[in-house]
Amino acid sequence: MARIVIDATDCIVGRLANEAAKLAKMNNEVIILNCEEAVISGSREQILEHYLIKLQRGSTEKGPFQPKRPDRFVRRIIRGMMDYKGFKGKPAFRRIKTFIGMPEEYANSVSKDFKCKKSSDLMHNKSVKVSDVCKQLGGKW
Repeated sequence: MARIVIDATDCIVGRLANEAAKLAKMNNEVIILNCEEAVISGSREQILEHYLIKLQRGSTEKGPFQPKRPDRFVRRIIRGMMDYKGFKGKPAFRRIKTFIGMPEEYANSVSKDFKCKKSSDLMHNKSVKVSDVCKQLGGKW
């Protein structure tokens, strides 16, 4: 089982989540660092409105629950791209770890060969950092 360490700085979250899900399904341990620096592409107003509506849906006791910390937020996006309840998806989802910032134990082992689509590759400049979305949702970390 290989360990793949990914730095999510300026990576588009959807593309990153897709690749992380694929790698985890292939029996790799996937570690994502700097989740708060990842980027969601699109209009800032539409993205914030989308996640605020998700947050207001349901109740605080019964859910559905929307994560407010950037590491949990990115993990939830990855979960949406996997069969996380299934026979193969559950152990694959357990192999994914997300972190805020860069822990010392993983700082020197970032994979150089992993390429993710950066926010600078977008045709437009419409994007929002995950940390900004989480702060609007009420996240404190």
